[in-house]
Amino acid sequence: MRSEGQPMFGIVKAVSAVALLLGYVSIAHAADCADDPKTTGLSRTVAVDSTGGKQFGRLQYPKTAPIRRMEVVLTFDDGPHGQHTKQILDTLDRHCVKATFFTVGRMALFMSPALKDAAKRGHTIATHTWSHPRDLSKIPFEEAKMEIEKGFVATSYALGQPIAPFFRYPGLNDSPELNAYLASRDISVWSVDVVSDDTLAGSTAEQLINRTMERVRQMHGGVVLFHDLKPVTAEGLDGFLTQLKLEGYKVVHVVSNSGYQPNPAMVARADFSKQSLQSVAFTGVAPENHVGGETNLLTAGHVDIMKTEFINIDSSGIAEKQEAASAKRGGAAIPAKRGEAAPTAASQGMASVKQEAASAKRGAARFVAQEDPNSN
Repeated sequence: MRSEGQPMFGIVKAVSAVALLLGYVSIAHAADCADDPKTTGLSRTVAVDSTGGKQFGRLQYPKTAPIRRMEVVLTFDDGPHGQHTKQILDTLDRHCVKATFFTVGRMALFMSPALKDAAKRGHTIATHTWSHPRDLSKIPFEEAKMEIEKGFVATSYALGQPIAPFFRYPGLNDSPELNAYLASRDISVWSVDVVSDDTLAGSTAEQLINRTMERVRQMHGGVVLFHDLKPVTAEGLDGFLTQLKLEGYKVVHVVSNSGYQPNPAMVARADFSKQSLQSVAFTGVAPENHVGGETNLLTAGHVDIMKTEFINIDSSGIAEKQEAASAKRGGAAIPAKRGEAAPTAASQGMASVKQEAASAKRGAARFVAQEDPNSN
């Protein structure tokens, strides 16, 4: 039995070996309607070069992805999720379009069937840290680097092949030091142009569609941010894609011309033990009646989903970035609902407190365990 803090060397060796053998992203998938010029919903596929840590997304950086006016890139953060990711994948299939999934490393390990399903259907797999700390810029630099590297390693291992060297900061909270590190690793940084605010408590599918379309119109397209563990996103995506097409917008699929290459020194120190799995935003649930074996490790299929309150705190930080970006453009930020002010950090925090109080009143635990329905 391994000690509590000892790294899971199988993951390290497997990822390193796969990356060295392949060295590029090549996801094989059966031909589908997105590949057929007669049925595809894609305007084109763009291969992105991440050399030098290119930065995309006008919310924070000067340029968006290499796309044209009236084109959008669909992106989904925080998954995969056993139920909602599948519903989203089915919707993308019906519209014959592709997206990029910025996965959380621990979610990728526990929900690997959903991750593999996304890759098999031809979508781009990228990462969003190992455990989704709210603000990487506020934790020690070495810990932040480890969060980034572990996210890539865990996702690559769960998928069984290299992934795109695309990274998105949780809460979009970057720093010059971390951006420089990513540049040295040839990992591109993906911010956004359009925030759907699908993390806002109480949003309906109709509100999500209207809000996101309004922002797409303002930006004339761009990189759109959704979350594939949100039920409102799974419910509203079909309507959003339908409205995009009606208004003449085109979907672009971004892929990578290279694969993530592990940092041997960082990966050798990575901790994939139970203690690491249980910290920060997620926690694992050991299977019942588990006897013998490596008791410090968790079993695939058992994972706790990030608290809604935690995501709403992130949403408030993004709202502030939206307001700042809008001020630079000389325009007012688009509110979450027509006639209402955009949510502030204070209002989001109050909503978080109210939700937690309600949860406690119902006798709920701090985290709600949810088993992946796709697991055996």
